Amino acid sequence: MSATPAPAPVDAEALTAAALSRVAAVRAGLGDGPVQRGLGVVVVVADLDVAAFVQGAAQFAVGIPAELRDGWYRTFTRTVFLAGRPAAVALRHAHRLVTPDGNLAWYGPAMRGPMLPLSRLLRSFQGPRPVEVPAGPLTVTVPGLASGHTAQVTVAIGGVSTNAYLVHVHHLIAEAVLRGLIGPGDTLRVGHRRFLDPTEFHHSLDPARAGSVQTRIARSGSDPDRLTLFGVLTSDRNEGDH
Repeated sequence: MSATPAPAPVDAEALTAAALSRVAAVRAGLGDGPVQRGLGVVVVVADLDVAAFVQGAAQFAVGIPAELRDGWYRTFTRTVFLAGRPAAVALRHAHRLVTPDGNLAWYGPAMRGPMLPLSRLLRSFQGPRPVEVPAGPLTVTVPGLASGHTAQVTVAIGGVSTNAYLVHVHHLIAEAVLRGLIGPGDTLRVGHRRFLDPTEFHHSLDPARAGSVQTRIARSGSDPDRLTLFGVLTSDRNEGDH
């Protein structure tokens, strides 16, 4: 009787190569025009609906003015999530986007100074750990005329806190939009798994395929010396498409 094959090892080299590729791309920026440096975004969260959050993140990024896109991209789409009701701060802090249910609002991109009053007013958003997500896959449409384009999004949730989930997904969606992998009218098919095995996503991690793939790779919460694959987005668009 043949021996049972050993489990495939975690492909640390592939994760490192993909992470370095992303860093190089962000440093290179989106184009050759002038860049407003140091931009960040704030999201105020009253309650988390995952589908509304994914749609809102894409819609927000699509609507960012051209002169702000590269500056935010070069900060690795830096975003802070705060707990509060957007309606309660609307008179003093004008949002760029609010979801129809009023539970999520986006502010910026802007320099740190103008965002400080909002950050001082509200505390960091927290939630269940691990994050609570719908049991089945989600289909989300980015507002706009139907484009016929689709992106597949897979996110790890095993041991991931709600706040960490917001960070991972927002980076994944926002950077994909800024790179042209997601546009108005696109369909996003979102699935969740406990963990993402890098060996299963080896082709998506290949830097040669980076033109149609966005990944979210970060340090493991339990082992800060180890990289972990938290999200993969593959698109039938190519980088720079509009």
